[in-house]
Amino acid sequence: MAYRLSITLLGSAKILILFELQNNCIYICNTPVIWNGMVSYFDSQHPAHRDKLIFRPEETSRLAEQIKEKSFTTLYSAPGFGKSILVNKALGQLKDEGYPTTVVTLDLFNVTSAQALAGLYVKLFKKYIDDYNKDALLPIRIDLDNVSLSIAVNLPNLLSSVTDINFVVWFKEFQNILQMEEGEKILKLMEKEVASHKDVAYIVTGEQLNKMKDIFEKKKFFYKINCNIPLGPLPKSDCITYLRNGFLLSGKDLEMETADAIYKTAGGYPKVINRLAAMCDSQALGYINKRILRGAVESYYNDNESAYRYTVGNLTANQVNFLKAVCDGAQKFSSAEVLKKYRLNSSANVFRLKEALSKKEIVTFDADDRASIIDPMFEHWLKERYFK
Repeated sequence: MAYRLSITLLGSAKILILFELQNNCIYICNTPVIWNGMVSYFDSQHPAHRDKLIFRPEETSRLAEQIKEKSFTTLYSAPGFGKSILVNKALGQLKDEGYPTTVVTLDLFNVTSAQALAGLYVKLFKKYIDDYNKDALLPIRIDLDNVSLSIAVNLPNLLSSVTDINFVVWFKEFQNILQMEEGEKILKLMEKEVASHKDVAYIVTGEQLNKMKDIFEKKKFFYKINCNIPLGPLPKSDCITYLRNGFLLSGKDLEMETADAIYKTAGGYPKVINRLAAMCDSQALGYINKRILRGAVESYYNDNESAYRYTVGNLTANQVNFLKAVCDGAQKFSSAEVLKKYRLNSSANVFRLKEALSKKEIVTFDADDRASIIDPMFEHWLKERYFK
């Protein structure tokens, strides 16, 4: 049987400890964290709690298998969908299975040229080359101070061919290659070289959804070797279980109707679910109901108001009109009715609006060309504050 012990300290801060009594001994099962002076299971600064939200057992097992098969795997979605958590869970699963991996992470966040990319490869793989050369009869002889991108890209494969290291090369912010000078030429070179790598597993992630779609779906780079794992909204039932258990640990009761509303408001978006839950937790003493959720949503708007205003302030009148059409559920943007109602002018202009809003990572389009706003809370803000 589990018990909850609530201790109030000076200054009204509270610590809640969940413990179990077994064989006349007390076992501490969970120690929630303090969030703004109150207990919160949903504190985003504590990955041990946050990671419990990113279930995706099928995707985790699939990624683990693709790593063992030395595949080229892509994971792309909006920010906060749990890509890094999923990768780390798959790597953890492999570790538990006794399958050794050596992860080399190439974060392209501030890499702006082919030369810089080659330099990053050298920086990360030099130690493995040096370690191998210490005892090798036939050492790897490469002038690491003057390496072309082609040679750099092949370093992990070269090393894996002469060692027993299972390299997992993890690219983060991969879409930034498109912003480099001759970005498509760099992608073609990488595609050609990586396609021949049979002993290296590649994981490619990116936070800018539309740019990643542009690389892998529109321009179809790495098409023959790409094993994409789609990341959609989290399962509703699992999220509700996570929410109810989390609030229970802080001594609060979450109404089922409100749990459903949190999920719906967040659109199954992990980052937003956790943030709304933390805000509800900070505002409630006993019951989490729709009034508490409404307050949390308003707090979320207030926290992001300046960013949302900045986004809208940098749009043209026609782009704002297009967003209004998306918020209203319109999809046939080139129809006479929609063109007239939302003052979109012409079909040619609709095409330009789609391109512009996609490049700004505000709106995305699925395989059937259906539009949706990437950030669900920005969409709610538009509906409830901007367009109201």
